Amino acid sequence: MNRKYRPWLKSLSGLYVNLSAGFFGLAFITPNFIDIGTGEGLLRLTKDIGFGILFLLLSGMIEEQIK
Repeated sequence: MNRKYRPWLKSLSGLYVNLSAGFFGLAFITPNFIDIGTGEGLLRLTKDIGFGILFLLLSGMIEEQIK
């Protein structure tokens, strides 16, 4: 990996970790405000968890590329 891209990739990885934490936070809070018994509520909860996992995986992949 080129040394000049490392700070940018490190920053992007940190951003993805924060986005992941935000989506997991939404998944934790969402059932308090939306009825997850409906299809729409369940879809919203699933999307929040899915995006949390996606951004966490992307962060891990970037960190692996940096090393």
